[in-house]
Amino acid sequence: MVRRIGLDLGYANITLSDDESGVYREPAVALIDKETRRIISVGNSALEESDGLSESTLLVRPFKNGLLFDRQITQSVILHAVKSLAADERTRCVIGVPTDLLPKQEKEIFAMLGEAGVSDCYSVNRAVAALIGAGQSPLQSAISVNVGAYATEIAVFNNGEVAYTKKENIGGEDFDKAVKQYIFEQGEVNVSLSVARAIKEKLGAVWHGRAEETVDIEGTLSLTGNRVKMTISSEDIVGVFEKPLHRLFMAVAEAIKRIPLDNIENTFKNGIVLTGGGSMIYGMDIMMSKVLGIPVVQPEDAIDSVAKGLSMINNAVPIKGRATNKNITASIADYFRE
Repeated sequence: MVRRIGLDLGYANITLSDDESGVYREPAVALIDKETRRIISVGNSALEESDGLSESTLLVRPFKNGLLFDRQITQSVILHAVKSLAADERTRCVIGVPTDLLPKQEKEIFAMLGEAGVSDCYSVNRAVAALIGAGQSPLQSAISVNVGAYATEIAVFNNGEVAYTKKENIGGEDFDKAVKQYIFEQGEVNVSLSVARAIKEKLGAVWHGRAEETVDIEGTLSLTGNRVKMTISSEDIVGVFEKPLHRLFMAVAEAIKRIPLDNIENTFKNGIVLTGGGSMIYGMDIMMSKVLGIPVVQPEDAIDSVAKGLSMINNAVPIKGRATNKNITASIADYFRE
């Protein structure tokens, strides 16, 4: 029996999915010794062990710094992810990849997955997988916008054909940085990105209607290093997301321009499918629709759309007798025709 898994090598997390276990997520990080480059731990263990360790260690995100940042580190993270779900079973994998991944890098990933015990592997553009994972058909005409932690993947579908794909370096972390910058401007108070992210998730909104809330935080005064307490409200951070929102919407507007002229009506009827953890700020779907003049739908589990889509694609692709390592983005519709 072949275990079919979907694997998304995200910039912040590795996300795996299959019919048996559902969606499993772990940080895409490795803790290494700075001097020897020895890998100490990966995933959740790396994050936990990094707290309180000496300056001789370094926490590395291989997929943020480039997939070939360090082959040994990347291989260790991939091996840990695959073994956590597939163990010793024969495994076939469909992996989500960014638009700008070079063929050489893709070939290297296939090789690493083979070394991790994956017998058969396909790759698919993340935005394509996200649309399918959101419950939408790849046979329609629509636009998929997947806002990840560090980048946004966009795809334009034209009656089953993937007419345009683009990766933009704008993601959830840019919204975190906007909150961090706002707090710094309130008396030169520094907070970590993780604190800024927590504030964004609890209070952040880009459209009216979210209940007014407050959160108490601690920061560090830039000049003295003293700790200081602050209370931040929903109203305080209204407007702080203007710059990253503008960049995101401009990228989507460019994709709208790429809709084939003979299918503009159908595409505008079906609209934009908005997914990814970075898209989950309250009201982003509404604002995007209002600003761009096109319907926007967003699934409740938007953060899991890529992983779910990869698993669904894996189930749709027939199992062959020989190993196949190839990108099937361009032919994705063929597997979903009745």
